[in-house]
Amino acid sequence: MATALTDLVLNVGSITGLGGAEINSDSANPLRRPGAIHIMVDAFGMRILKYVKTLTAQSLGDLASKVANVSVSNITAGSTTSATTSGLTANAHDGKIAYVLDNDDSAGAAPEGEMAIVGANSATVISLDRSRPLSVALAANDDLVLISNWQATDAADGDLGINVLGVVLGNAGLTADRYGWVQQEGYVQANLKASTGLTAGDPVVADAAKVGSYGSDGQELWIGYALATVTSDIVADIAPIALKCFTAAGPGTAP
Repeated sequence: MATALTDLVLNVGSITGLGGAEINSDSANPLRRPGAIHIMVDAFGMRILKYVKTLTAQSLGDLASKVANVSVSNITAGSTTSATTSGLTANAHDGKIAYVLDNDDSAGAAPEGEMAIVGANSATVISLDRSRPLSVALAANDDLVLISNWQATDAADGDLGINVLGVVLGNAGLTADRYGWVQQEGYVQANLKASTGLTAGDPVVADAAKVGSYGSDGQELWIGYALATVTSDIVADIAPIALKCFTAAGPGTAP
């Protein structure tokens, strides 16, 4: 009989202090636990930051979103701590949540519906954190979904607010495959889509690595609001924004 899971968290950590030098860091190895949240205050007011790993190079003020979830269909073998497949990008899924979508040989039975954490991956093997194995071994033809957590990439037009991570804070930007901080909540100067005007108090949404005007976009795409009116002919393409990515309303459209 399968053993029921007894914990819904793993390797608990705490919020600690943060200095300006680290906020500007761009590190090949994490200086903090990836995914960590920091609440701070400076001359611009309260800010909530998140420590991420970006898979694409990003500039100061750019907008970052979670990378897309990855479906892993019909694995060829597995265990309680591994899945064998093909076609993966090595080291691209560390820290993601491995969700068991389907148990092929016994529909609905464990480990279907369970989640584990990806410790590492090669092109063919997903290794799960051994501290929290699945209750039953994976087997051939089971299906997984690798759910993004703190893995970042350029935002895109149409990104749901719940998938936008925030604005890059490092003063030299972030190099691909390195770690740094993004701001999720509070006032910030963000890079704006070229030739875009904003009206004070109007919602803003994600565009291609930039903030854009909401136009007719529904509330499920909103990520904050404009702090002041911005003219569409501004040369620098920047705007004062109140970010709301930490407390995004949700993916549903207006009733």
